[in-house]
Amino acid sequence: MKLNKKLFLLPVAAMGLGLTSCGSEWLDITNNTQDTVEDYYKTEDNIQQAVVAAYDPLHWFDYANNYCGMNIYPEVIADQVLPGGGDVNDMNQWKTVFNFNTTATVVLDTNYSNAYSGVKRCIDALRYMYNYWEPKTDQELANREYYESQVLALRAFFYNYLWHWWGNIPYYDQALSADNGYLATQYSADEVYEFIMQDLERVIELNRLPEKCTGSELGRVTKHFVYMLYAEVVMYQNDANRKSTALKYMEEIISSGKYQLASDFASIWDVTGEWCNESVWEINYSDYLGGRNWSWGGTAGGTVVPGMILPRGYDSRDGIHDNTGWGFGTVRKSTYDSYDPADTRRDASIWQPEPGSYNVGYQDTGYFLAKYAGKIGGNAGNIADAILNYNNNLRLYRYAETLLNAAELGSPNAQQYLDMVRARAGLGSVPATLDNIIQERAWEFLGEGKRYWDLIRTGLAKDYLVEGHEYLDDRTGNYTDNKKYLPFPQSEIDICHGTLKQNDAYFQ
Repeated sequence: MKLNKKLFLLPVAAMGLGLTSCGSEWLDITNNTQDTVEDYYKTEDNIQQAVVAAYDPLHWFDYANNYCGMNIYPEVIADQVLPGGGDVNDMNQWKTVFNFNTTATVVLDTNYSNAYSGVKRCIDALRYMYNYWEPKTDQELANREYYESQVLALRAFFYNYLWHWWGNIPYYDQALSADNGYLATQYSADEVYEFIMQDLERVIELNRLPEKCTGSELGRVTKHFVYMLYAEVVMYQNDANRKSTALKYMEEIISSGKYQLASDFASIWDVTGEWCNESVWEINYSDYLGGRNWSWGGTAGGTVVPGMILPRGYDSRDGIHDNTGWGFGTVRKSTYDSYDPADTRRDASIWQPEPGSYNVGYQDTGYFLAKYAGKIGGNAGNIADAILNYNNNLRLYRYAETLLNAAELGSPNAQQYLDMVRARAGLGSVPATLDNIIQERAWEFLGEGKRYWDLIRTGLAKDYLVEGHEYLDDRTGNYTDNKKYLPFPQSEIDICHGTLKQNDAYFQ
């Protein structure tokens, strides 16, 4: 049980849940016993609350009716993992996307609204700190730029998430107005990319974020988080003009001396491995007083992903893994077999419970994701619903990815960087070609939500995300370029009174 998770995020009562992209219904209530928004955000302490509230939606993606954890959901629609679950209808929205035949009504609506809630909170925080708070000293002015940098980085992160899934999204950077029905302008994916880059470049220009946080600040965004996000966005866009800058930022992280590869790959995924020297940035979760419950999963607490990926009805005979599983994210045997037997990442990433120790579910392969699998006692500190409150941080950016990014971006040290990652896994050198780097990422980041995006951005998706025959219930559809962006939720189109144009290419 973890008693301290550093920057652990609590909902802030003064902040609303946020708008989606287009509109909202309002109930106006006058409360004569509390400060107005204009008065409340006149102090730096309260500005800090608004900034922390902007972090809070980072926790929401693994829960709600879509259960789309940032790591698990991209994994189950890529080529190494199957959706799994109890039966063919269990998490049907996952399976329709997996088969590339989803609709506007069977789609990730909470994923969409969660990200836009994060966007709104970022915009609100910026508005409060510049409209209501008047810094009196040079230090307070510098602090305001520090707060601005955090929420701009978070806004870029939330928009990057929306851009990856939907591309041609509504974008706004000022509070939406009742005058136009709280509607935001929809832009092309290329235009959204430029908006994201403007935020990131502004943060880098301000230069107020520390390279790395420590102690009670762990979990806040950092300069190196921004560098990693910058490289991710540039590489996904295949922006040749910015790749040299992205490489410069990767080399800067490497030369900082603040990170190193963990000698034991498996140790990264233990509770004691959180915020280790390999970690560039994580999203904090904790079971300590974990309050997530079936009525409201947005409160502070743990994550449900470790329970989702455990085998169903597992009897815990190994004395390590818990017995609360739902059987999602089963690993293909071909994925297991693709690893060199000497590769230490294989057994740290994939585990095989003994036959007969669990109930066979849908798309059962006998192989399960290991990195985030729920451990006995991993939610012991919760005070609500145990399966929703496992204490596993989401390791979003690791130093291994920095090295592989730099190699892919054309560093003169590409061979050295690839060799470092492979040597830690117990493997010898292979040439630092693009194909080898992408394959290395598949082995290194299994279960971390990277593979699907790697296949899309490199043009390999059409070769790997195809109708499958490995299992009876394998993929039944093929990826084509028109499937890159999901359909917008029909509920959002309805709210926007038809001003949100559907990604109709998906249905062609």
